[in-house]
Amino acid sequence: MRIILSKSSQYVCLALAAATLFQSSARSQTNTPAPAANRGFAHDVCLWVEDTAIRPKQPFELVPGKDANGWAFVIEPYGWSPGLYGKVGVGRLPVGNANLSPIDILKTLNWGAFLRGEVRKGRWGVLADGFYAKFSTSGNPQDSLYKSLSAESQQSMVSLALAYRVLSDKRFYGDIYAGGRFNYLGASVSGQVNRQGVEELSQRLINTAAVRFAPGLLAKYPGLQSIPASTWQNAKAAAVRELSDRIEEKLPTSAASDCWWIDPIIGLRGQVNFTRWLFAAGQADVGGFGVGSQITWNMQATLGVNFSRNIALETGYRYMYIDYDRDNLLYNVNMPGIFTGLIFKF
Repeated sequence: MRIILSKSSQYVCLALAAATLFQSSARSQTNTPAPAANRGFAHDVCLWVEDTAIRPKQPFELVPGKDANGWAFVIEPYGWSPGLYGKVGVGRLPVGNANLSPIDILKTLNWGAFLRGEVRKGRWGVLADGFYAKFSTSGNPQDSLYKSLSAESQQSMVSLALAYRVLSDKRFYGDIYAGGRFNYLGASVSGQVNRQGVEELSQRLINTAAVRFAPGLLAKYPGLQSIPASTWQNAKAAAVRELSDRIEEKLPTSAASDCWWIDPIIGLRGQVNFTRWLFAAGQADVGGFGVGSQITWNMQATLGVNFSRNIALETGYRYMYIDYDRDNLLYNVNMPGIFTGLIFKF
């Protein structure tokens, strides 16, 4: 972070710095402190800017004022509003393309809870992150046999990992961590059959059968050629209705799936303190490896502000990718969105 001062402010600061050096030299010779009256407002402002922004002498630590080898705790309630892009399929119902923006997700969100936590002692720590959300939505599927689909889903994730601090300084830190992420996904889908689409399918099937078998039947039974065309049309219409009824009877109109799995994860995270007040943090992990999901990614980057030694606010961007295809559930989605958290350190 760069602090740009106007030329006049720079001249004032330089002049005050020179005066301060001269006064310090004079005090070192006479051992008498400079009178407080000689310190002006501009002098105090320049010292404050230098101490807190340009060259902070005491940047905030993860838990300021604590023994580096003592216990430290962090709790962070947060909000994350991701979009949902990808493919979702439940049971024998057709796979649907999810294309929901963060605004769309907020409209379908019934309620949710999000919380992160950390316990640390020295270089070792335990990280936890979890959320639960319930959604409901409806839409038009690509499959012409269904007029509409409506779905309700519940999603929960809880991550638990052991972290080790490989880089430690007041200005920055870096951790490596490994653990597991518990995933729960419950979904129920109901669909409305599209009668027109079913009849179109039946008509295509009967036309295909007629083209394939009619020449052989006419050759074997020449008398069929004397049947009026209107009779053939009526018979065809009756066959389409009967076949459509049977297809509609066999089409599923509802499905439900309830499953959970655990993904092993490994990752990195870190934080850089630009000043006592401003910091940037980042985190990334990968997991799954075919144990639960085929692959899963989780990445986050934020900027934060320390309001005090124990309270901070961070906001940024979080992205998650999940590729899961088991137990009659296909969940191949990207979830990018804005992240905001309120941090309590003690």
